[in-house]
Amino acid sequence: MLCGIGFTMSLFIGALAFPGQQALIDEAKLGVLAGSLVSALCGFALLRFAPQRV
Repeated sequence: MLCGIGFTMSLFIGALAFPGQQALIDEAKLGVLAGSLVSALCGFALLRFAPQRV
């Protein structure tokens, strides 16, 4: 879950994938940022509510 937080390379690849098409680049950025947010929230919830081992 927490591995989805790293998104800088995804933003770079999204910019390379759609040269000259700013609308598609913006959509790719929005999708990457939304996915990172969901991943961070799920990872936080997983760590927060996981039973602690003693």
